[in-house]
Amino acid sequence: MLNRVTVRRPDGPIDARPVLPPSKSVANRALILASLAGDVQSVKGIGTSDDTRILHSLLREQPAEMHCGDGGTTFRFLLAWACVQEQKQRLITGNPRLLERPHTPLVNALRELGADITEVPNGLLVRGRKMQGGKVRIHSPESSQFISALLLVAPHFADGMELQWTGQRLSGPYVQMTLDVLHVFGGSAFDSGDALHVHSGPLTPAEIHVPADWSAAAFWFEVAALDARTRLHFHNMGGPSLQGDEAVTDLFWRYTHCGSSDEELIVNGHDREYLGPYHADLTDTPDLFQPLAFALAGRGQEAELTGLHNLPLKETDRLKAVAEALQTLGCSAAYEGGTFKLNGEITNLRPPPFDPQGDHRMAMALAPLALVCDEVMILHPEVVNKSYPGFWEELKKAGFLVEFS
Repeated sequence: MLNRVTVRRPDGPIDARPVLPPSKSVANRALILASLAGDVQSVKGIGTSDDTRILHSLLREQPAEMHCGDGGTTFRFLLAWACVQEQKQRLITGNPRLLERPHTPLVNALRELGADITEVPNGLLVRGRKMQGGKVRIHSPESSQFISALLLVAPHFADGMELQWTGQRLSGPYVQMTLDVLHVFGGSAFDSGDALHVHSGPLTPAEIHVPADWSAAAFWFEVAALDARTRLHFHNMGGPSLQGDEAVTDLFWRYTHCGSSDEELIVNGHDREYLGPYHADLTDTPDLFQPLAFALAGRGQEAELTGLHNLPLKETDRLKAVAEALQTLGCSAAYEGGTFKLNGEITNLRPPPFDPQGDHRMAMALAPLALVCDEVMILHPEVVNKSYPGFWEELKKAGFLVEFS
């Protein structure tokens, strides 16, 4: 296994056509629904990211023990899926960090709707049955994945589901994505404002082609923000998207300029004059925090980012990890609750190796800082396989010097 990767800036301006991975958020929702509809092979172009590859394999083979690796979406969606597999018993498990992450609100909601789930030392033991469904309430869940997991299987409930999602609604666009993909497979679901409603009824097999991942595009927006000479071309990203992380185009507006057609999105770096402190609410798009924070630091920008309450519960504590990395680079960074503040320019141009702590997004967000630093060294580069296996190769193709050791 490779120990580290060293990234250095290109010799000249960047003019590249990065290949993005398929959206694992769309793929994982579609795979669950396709399985419930009886044809998991109807989902096309799912890619090779670890989370999606593992989910696809488990749904295809349907073993008694389902090991989800580090995939939170994989674990939570499979947990709900297993609950409606009548007369089948399965153990839903994963790596230690995954089992430490919060799942209790989802487990309690599933039980309230009729599921048979037992907590065991190495995961959750599920005895599938016909679930009654009905009304359920979840207040300020740590993850919108709890909401999406319930929505995906609710058509199999005898009485459907009325889900009251009260309090803070984190990552709302991901729940809308779930509703949109449900409709593709013939599900009847809608958001009335007061509650999310899903009618009982069979799902219909449907062929769906997974689009490119806007979350992965954020790391390339970071590249463009850090070098105004950058020009990036993205194929098949000019049209409408199911993904809330398309908001990256708005979040990076100070330092990039976008143009699009139905076939292509073009992103150019752009030097605007200093416009004062930067503020953004990332309640809907917390996955964009890391590339945005490092881009702002690389530009010497004073910034306040809010809506980040669930980031300590990800693959690593992302608020703590980013603050520590920025402090290592010479910036001022602090956080409290769901608010993160940063200030100051990067002054340590030869930082020590960074440990992404098992977090794919941390590794990919650190790499573009090679445009500011003399070099950036990142331990455990294979961590990017979780969502973007081709990331290092695409950096090479864009002109970055990428060396493994």
